[in-house]
Amino acid sequence: MMLAGCSGSVNTVIKPDTDLKKYKTAYVDMLTQDEFNLGAAIMAHMTGMGFMVKQTPLPKDVSETDLLVKYDYYDGWDMRKYMKNFSINIFDEKSNTLLLNSRYDLTGIWRGEEFRINYTFNDIRIKAGYPPLQDFE
Repeated sequence: MMLAGCSGSVNTVIKPDTDLKKYKTAYVDMLTQDEFNLGAAIMAHMTGMGFMVKQTPLPKDVSETDLLVKYDYYDGWDMRKYMKNFSINIFDEKSNTLLLNSRYDLTGIWRGEEFRINYTFNDIRIKAGYPPLQDFE
């Protein structure tokens, strides 16, 4: 399912029979250069979903309740630099299986980065069985 409108589009795909609530710890693989602070926002949202959140590196012995979160983004230019699109991938760290992929796309700077991230995590939360973000449009 894809949500669309003037705010852009987000597409979240979850591996069938995935229950993110069985996982306890999310390790976020932070980008070396993250000028939009997307990694910090992902960490905050994952904490809000009930995960203990840490940055990589991973421990030597990963647990069956460990997730690895990777992300990337592409920027654009429209009078100023902006985050054009980004993707978030969540893996079961023990099996290295991709559990969730979410991608946000927008051309232009009509909505700020905070809205784009919240819009994406609202979609992730709903599709993963979590309550939607509070006080979000």
